[in-house]
Amino acid sequence: MYDYEGTRRICYGDDNAQFVPVCPKCGRFVKAPLEIRFNSLGQPEQPNAECKKCGPISMPFEGYL
Repeated sequence: MYDYEGTRRICYGDDNAQFVPVCPKCGRFVKAPLEIRFNSLGQPEQPNAECKKCGPISMPFEGYL
């Protein structure tokens, strides 16, 4: 789906939910929040980051470590 080999990652929570802090639309690095909220199914709420060019976006979610 996404190919971000060698790109930094951000982990959130006790379960270490892993995200790639890159805009899926334009490819720029995004400003990631200090924490992310998850719904009752364990899925991240959308949008969850801010791109300077595209506005509110959803960072690519890679799962739990």
